[in-house]
Amino acid sequence: MRKYKYIWLPTLLAIYFVFMTVYFGLDLLRAGENLRFWGTIIAEMVVLIALVIFLKKRERLRTDRENDIAENSRKR
Repeated sequence: MRKYKYIWLPTLLAIYFVFMTVYFGLDLLRAGENLRFWGTIIAEMVVLIALVIFLKKRERLRTDRENDIAENSRKR
């Protein structure tokens, strides 16, 4: 479960963002604040993409570190 954190965590966050966008975004559209609505959606997408990139990099570094530890313990 831990290895696929870069998949399930952004997915849960995306579901939350969609729910909040529908809940509050319709009021923004009715009020004529189209720029704020689309700006919010773009900001949410940027956060999700950055989170996926960060978590993938973190998982890759963790895997590399574990492989190095295993390799060093075999050499001894």
